[in-house]
Amino acid sequence: MRKAMFILLPLLMAACASPTPGIMEKNLPGASPNRFTYCTGYGCTIPWTVQLAADEWSEITVPLKTSASSAEAERRLIAQTVALFEQTVGPKTKTTEDEAGATVFSFSSKRGQLDCIDESHNTATLLHFLEADGLLHWHRVGPVAHRGMILDRWFHNTAVVIENASGDAYVIDSWFGLNGELADVQPLSVWKEGWHPEGFFNGVTKEERTAGRKAAQQNQQPTTAAGSE
Repeated sequence: MRKAMFILLPLLMAACASPTPGIMEKNLPGASPNRFTYCTGYGCTIPWTVQLAADEWSEITVPLKTSASSAEAERRLIAQTVALFEQTVGPKTKTTEDEAGATVFSFSSKRGQLDCIDESHNTATLLHFLEADGLLHWHRVGPVAHRGMILDRWFHNTAVVIENASGDAYVIDSWFGLNGELADVQPLSVWKEGWHPEGFFNGVTKEERTAGRKAAQQNQQPTTAAGSE
């Protein structure tokens, strides 16, 4: 029994433990949209060096070029920007078919699939670029958040923004959706309690995930002009 737990424990931790800050410390210094590391393959085992042309970066940041009228509106625009970022980078990194979520165990690197370590690294990298370009007016980038213990729920990581006025933290979680879908935005306190999109769980087919996420995201789309309530 002890031997089995000794073998299982590292696998559980590898599923989505939290080395993201260490990977960020290695990859973020000196990075810019012109040249940065995009993590794939579970735990950044397959990193890509990505270079975005000026026009590509300009298209990605369109949602945030009109200042949001509130912090809540800006969070919605950030979610849209994450989607555009993934849509642009996907063909460059062979991740256009990245499925929603990720299988808990990966006994070998999975090309084109991202776990929450990869997702949190990539989204946090984008957020730092947005902040550096002065495109975040209501928020600043927070540290990557982590939840889960072996005894209560699976490990999970996410990028975070902090509202300037209130100091409240919100997750920008791109793991639950398919590549290029809107990131999920939730208060960090709610996310810490195990939040996930309604009806989501690992193990369903890609088609089932796609149908469920499309329905859910209809409710996230702003109904008025970008940047307004």
